[in-house]
Amino acid sequence: MSIGHVKLGELIKAARHDNLEALKLLPDAVDLSRVGRLPFVVAQSPTSAHRVLVEDAESYRKPLIVRQVIVDGLGENLFTLDGERWLARRKPIAPVFGLNNLDALASLIRATVDDVVATWTSGEIDIQEAMTDIALEVAVRGLLGVDEHSAALASDVRRAFEEILEWVSYRFNEPLSPPPMVPTSRNRRMKRARAELQRAVRALISHRRPRSTESFDILGQLLHAQTESGGELTDEAIIDECIGFLFAGHETTASTLTWALYELSLRPELQDAVAAEGRQLDGTAEPVSPIVEVLKAMPVTDSVMHETLRMYPAGITIGRSAKRSTQLAGTTIRGFTLVMIPVYAIQRSAELWENPDDFDPTRKHNEAEGYLPFGLGPRRCLGARFARTEMTIAIARICSHWTLSYQQDQPPRPITAPSLRAEGTLNLNLDRRS
Repeated sequence: MSIGHVKLGELIKAARHDNLEALKLLPDAVDLSRVGRLPFVVAQSPTSAHRVLVEDAESYRKPLIVRQVIVDGLGENLFTLDGERWLARRKPIAPVFGLNNLDALASLIRATVDDVVATWTSGEIDIQEAMTDIALEVAVRGLLGVDEHSAALASDVRRAFEEILEWVSYRFNEPLSPPPMVPTSRNRRMKRARAELQRAVRALISHRRPRSTESFDILGQLLHAQTESGGELTDEAIIDECIGFLFAGHETTASTLTWALYELSLRPELQDAVAAEGRQLDGTAEPVSPIVEVLKAMPVTDSVMHETLRMYPAGITIGRSAKRSTQLAGTTIRGFTLVMIPVYAIQRSAELWENPDDFDPTRKHNEAEGYLPFGLGPRRCLGARFARTEMTIAIARICSHWTLSYQQDQPPRPITAPSLRAEGTLNLNLDRRS
């Protein structure tokens, strides 16, 4: 075991300028770094990350600052709950993301992506904005089951959610900014948007409940789980979970899709191979054709997705707070110590990956060797399977319709906002494939 040390002042100064640059201050080839004299350590090795997230997960909880920002903006959901409340909430929700409805959801994702890219025209496009539109459209259709009777509600959901997302991003990057109870203009806008979003989802619930048939979308599954659970899932809990899934299922997915298409735009031959796999989805009729089986025969697209998740993890860190004294990397971690797992740094470590800053889809992506874009252990992302399915379909279908190229002199600069995004716009050139 090895312990490194980081000066707190230098870390704070670097983080205010650039979170990714701050990670470069971490010493190489150590398991754990102590930050100044504060109860703050950085678990830098896959072994230490596994210890915190899997082997000794019961000794840790989500940090208060993370939980509070998410609760203030999105309500109480699986992302913020801990202990018995988290277990009670997770039990009826976990089956919602099982395999039973995955093929129907995959058909919906494919249709949604095709609908959106059919509106594109040749020329330059801000691919980051376009991927945000696609991810949010998939979210309101696949998560909330929006149909022709609730299109107006979908518009309300999108407008309110974008306002909340801006507020959450600001709070994470400016943790000393005034809390929600202070009536700043930003806080007032967030509260109005949150109330509007809650009203929109509540209206969807009222619209959906009279239906006699079970639906495959996430909201429909939650309403079914509410009936089966004997009332353990209240309407308010369902509203909070839907808003939480909108956040996790759209923001992080848009980030990954953006970077995947950027990397493909630099590699025409790889892009052609992905496009060929995407055309396998042309003949799948929804919702009964086994799209999930077709996805298994798309290894190039799958490898592109995994390598993108390695190089550009949407969440660059995972935070935990020790509930009690415990052992980590041969040292004692006292209660209330903040433990940060630098996912971005681990997944680009020269100690773990050969040429880590090179985009190489032929790599093996092994969780035990430092691949953890969805986290690990009991708190691993519940919607990981849904997200991987969505990203694979979207990457393949976009490339099957369009050829993408990057024609700027400089590569885009990654920033956290709150997921890993490109600073400003990321423009790609589109040419329709014959």
